[in-house]
Amino acid sequence: MKRLLIAVTILFEIVFAQLPTAQAMDFYVGTSPATGMKCYLITESITELQRYSDGGRFAARLKMVGRTVQYLGYELDIGTSGIMFENSEGYSGEATPEGTPIEWNMSQYIAENYLWR
Repeated sequence: MKRLLIAVTILFEIVFAQLPTAQAMDFYVGTSPATGMKCYLITESITELQRYSDGGRFAARLKMVGRTVQYLGYELDIGTSGIMFENSEGYSGEATPEGTPIEWNMSQYIAENYLWR
């Protein structure tokens, strides 16, 4: 009986060790030139809103860390003709590596991991 109990226990340990686990990750996208805060894309918040023939529209949240922690919601249109963004504070425009590096890095992560796979 004792051997059976040990065998069943080992079997359960093996089965539970094989179960998938969710991994949430905040992906560093840079330090904001406007605020000086470190910015992280909350990868578990990325949602595809619409797929286009040359790209897609995505929603995501950005975590900004400094003396406090702040969050911004984003919608990003990512396509071969460019990248447009709008955030929950009302800022919008075209994402570029030089002008809007945080939004640019967010869109690059999303494109590589959700759009072009």
